[in-house]
Amino acid sequence: MAANPTGEALARLRADWPQWQVWTVLRAVGGTWWCARRWDGTGRVLNADSADELVDLLEVQVSP
Repeated sequence: MAANPTGEALARLRADWPQWQVWTVLRAVGGTWWCARRWDGTGRVLNADSADELVDLLEVQVSP
């Protein structure tokens, strides 16, 4: 069975950021969109073009 890099990255993000709901959207044009929002419903939805970019956005959200 072939590895699924998107699924693996998604699983890592979910494990590393348990207070956030993390998912991907496969766009018809432009590839995968990475998304996150807090499970408690506060704050805004974050959208990024890559898993690394989403991590950067998450780090900004949780920094004081």
